[in-house]
Amino acid sequence: MASYKIVPLRDESIDTEAIEAGIEATSAFHSDADLRSGMLPQTFNVGADGVCWAEYGREAYYDLTTLEGTEETKRADRYAVIFLQNGYVAIAKATNEVEQEILTTLAAVLDEDVKFETIEFDEEDLRTVIEESSRVQRVDVSPNKRERPDYVSAQDRGDLRETDWWEQYFGDTFEQVRVDLPNRNIAVEVGFDDTGRITLYGREIEMAVQAEAMRYLTDEIIDPYRSPSDFQGTLGGYK
Repeated sequence: MASYKIVPLRDESIDTEAIEAGIEATSAFHSDADLRSGMLPQTFNVGADGVCWAEYGREAYYDLTTLEGTEETKRADRYAVIFLQNGYVAIAKATNEVEQEILTTLAAVLDEDVKFETIEFDEEDLRTVIEESSRVQRVDVSPNKRERPDYVSAQDRGDLRETDWWEQYFGDTFEQVRVDLPNRNIAVEVGFDDTGRITLYGREIEMAVQAEAMRYLTDEIIDPYRSPSDFQGTLGGYK
């Protein structure tokens, strides 16, 4: 399973050599800080249609428990960054602090004097995803009526839209959906939630497959609902 958030860019596509050079220029290995962070050039790869990816690395202290006791040591967390070559970048889901670090580094990689932001989904966006899907597997809702539970989740091996549950809760607030998409040639199931997270479900999904999936989702689900004059905000209402 892999989770991503989407970052809109100014440019539709970027030369892969320029991306690689930007990744090298922002390498964590150039840092002399006690806790290093930055791009990891050795992870750079290029796939189909110029889509490419690399990882952002970040060191942190943590307590390691041994038989002798507890000692402080370092660990490195790594986050995928996929340049989709269609006006978007997918970054691995992280804490807000790490997400901001990745966005700042992304601007440096692309030599952009801009503050990038990730796309958020509102409820109408989630309903759009449902309309575009071929099968709805799972929906999490917050019922509007007080006599109903605070939170309800349902899933079905078929299509939830064909059940009595769908008729009962369709009018309530959607928080997360998990769907199959039509005409997709990727063997993963896809989930969306109202924080802007896109989750690809599957075990040990190869990066090339993840990149292909995110390229498809941005082309077919996100881009058609994005304002062409802006590049930050939600799908339905860009800032």
